[in-house]
Amino acid sequence: MRLIFWIVVVLFVVITIDFVMTNGQPVQFGSWFLPWKFNIPSGLAVLLAVALGLLIGGFLAWTAGGRARRRARQAERKVGALERELNALLQRVEGVERDAISVALPNPTKAANPADPKPSAAPAASENSSAAGRA
Repeated sequence: MRLIFWIVVVLFVVITIDFVMTNGQPVQFGSWFLPWKFNIPSGLAVLLAVALGLLIGGFLAWTAGGRARRRARQAERKVGALERELNALLQRVEGVERDAISVALPNPTKAANPADPKPSAAPAASENSSAAGRA
């Protein structure tokens, strides 16, 4: 694809140079409100007119696309803000899920020993003694 592009570019440059060199008859340019008059080859005059037209057309197209570029930038900012909000909400959901799982499932370190006759009395006594030590 890149090779085709360069072939077209080189072909265009060769044809343009041939056009300018072939049409070398001088043409006088001037203006009724400016005192200067000058002679340039007719091929160069046509080439300059085409270049000026391309520049003006490109500028007009660029200015016409300004609204679309501005809307695209605003949309990108909004998408970024929404993505950050989504990530924050997902983290909150994960935290709530972890808390729900920890409440729903018993802690394996505090699980009752089947050989212990009073499973709920032992943890309560240790909790009371630690609470008394803090008070």
